[in-house]
Amino acid sequence: MSPFLAILILLYAGLILVHLFCCLFHMEYPRMCTKIFLMPFLSLIYYFSTPKEKFSKMIFIAIIFGFLGDVNLLCDKYFPLILLGIIFFFLGHLLYTINFVIETGLRNYKKYFIFLIGISLVYAAYARFCLINLKEGFERGDLLIPGICYIFLLAITNIASGIYAYTHFNIYAILAHFGTFSFTISDFILARKMFYENKKYYQVILMATYILAQTLICFGMSNKKIKAEIEKEKII
Repeated sequence: MSPFLAILILLYAGLILVHLFCCLFHMEYPRMCTKIFLMPFLSLIYYFSTPKEKFSKMIFIAIIFGFLGDVNLLCDKYFPLILLGIIFFFLGHLLYTINFVIETGLRNYKKYFIFLIGISLVYAAYARFCLINLKEGFERGDLLIPGICYIFLLAITNIASGIYAYTHFNIYAILAHFGTFSFTISDFILARKMFYENKKYYQVILMATYILAQTLICFGMSNKKIKAEIEKEKII
């Protein structure tokens, strides 16, 4: 690890701690300021820590969409910016999903069809749970259709990362799946916070799970097993 990368990681870790501290004690201005820098730091870490042959433009752009979503949701009382923020997060999840599908390969979807059906049923149940608990809030905010689409895509993202983790079955692939699963928690808390009640501990849980999600996906995919490594392990 280069000294520059080590400094980036330390700064990112420090930024996370400061941000969560501000969330916990409701220090709004420093909370907003630190939030803006989280994803740019993570994107730099991903860029400089990932070997060229493992680097994915889709992952990098997904992080940038996360940053744009963060910025727009800071103005959570202005509907057009809320909708724009949801769109940016939707695009980020879409890129993560496409990346997982490509990394898995369509052949593996056929090969592990039973597992695919099983994990699909699990996340279908998750989508139903979210819709039941959030539908009224989506309707009040005129976001029912975008909300349904978002929940559906998040379920698909988790299915894609789940089958990716199952087919590759190493610690990095599993961590990447835990990352997408962490999104299900953060996004559910975000919706509850926006459309129902804003409990005092919501913000810290929301941001802790959101940061964990983005970080685990980036870390997992930065250290993913590429085809040459898998073939080499088979020979050994």
